[in-house]
Amino acid sequence: MTLNFWNSTPSTPTPPRKQQQSTSNNGSMIQLWQFLLNELNDPTARNYINWTGVEGEFKLKDPSEVARRWGLKKNKPKMNYEKLSRGLRYYYDKNILRKVTGKRYVYCFTNNIMRNLTGRFREPTSSNTS
Repeated sequence: MTLNFWNSTPSTPTPPRKQQQSTSNNGSMIQLWQFLLNELNDPTARNYINWTGVEGEFKLKDPSEVARRWGLKKNKPKMNYEKLSRGLRYYYDKNILRKVTGKRYVYCFTNNIMRNLTGRFREPTSSNTS
C-alpha cells in the first residue's frame, strides 16, 4: 500500500500496463490465417469462402463479405478486401499462404501449415467446386 500524494489516502499500486494485443470480440487472439481456416470449416460460410478441392486451396467467393466478417471479428468496421489482401500478402514470405497464379481470389495454405493441422482444420475429402 502507498500513500496517494494528492489526497493523502492509502491506495494500492496498479500493475504496469501490458502492451495492448489484437483480440477478437470474444477476447481471444486470432490471426487472419486462423480466421480463414475457421470460416472454411464453417458450413454456414460456404456462400462466401470455400475449399476448391485441391489440397490446401481455397477461394474467396465473396471477398467483400470475408473482409467484412474479418473486420467484425477484429472490431475494424472499415475493413475491406484491399486491406484484407494486404494481410494475406504478409503471409507469403512467412510461408503460411500463397496466391494461386491465374485464379482470382484463390489462395493456398502451404504444405507446412497443412501438415501441422493434423486433421483439425483439413478440408473435406469430397471435392468442393466453386
